[in-house]
Amino acid sequence: MDERVGLAIVCALMVGCAAFGPFPHPVPLLFAISAAAAANAAFPLMRTFGAALLGGVAATGIALAPIAYVTCSTGEFTDVFACAGDAPTWHMTGSVLVAGLSGAGLVLARVLGTAALERRLAAVRPRGEPG
Repeated sequence: MDERVGLAIVCALMVGCAAFGPFPHPVPLLFAISAAAAANAAFPLMRTFGAALLGGVAATGIALAPIAYVTCSTGEFTDVFACAGDAPTWHMTGSVLVAGLSGAGLVLARVLGTAALERRLAAVRPRGEPG
C-alpha cells in the first residue's frame, strides 16, 4: 500500500472522529489539527512541518488523557472539562485515539520521506556504482 493512501485513510479517520465522535472539548480540535498535519505530511514540501505537528499532537494527546479524571475529581475546575456522566471516559478515549492515529500518521510520513529520499539517491547514482 502506498504511504499516501495510508495517510489519506488516517486523515479521513481523524476528520470522522472530529465530526461525528462523542468526544468533549478539546479532543475534536486535536483531531482537526492532526488531520491537517496528516494532509500536510503527504506532500514533499510540507512533510517536515506535518510530521512535526503530528508528533506534537501525539504528545499532547498522551498528556491530556488523564487530565479530565484529575480535573473532575477535584470539584474546583469542573468548568474546564465536561464532568457530567461519562464525559471523562470519552475524553480519555479520544485523547488516546488521537495520539495513536497521530503516531500512525507520523510513521507513515517518515516512511514516505525515506522512500522519496531513496528514489532521489537512486536517480543520482551512476549506473555502474554499487549502492
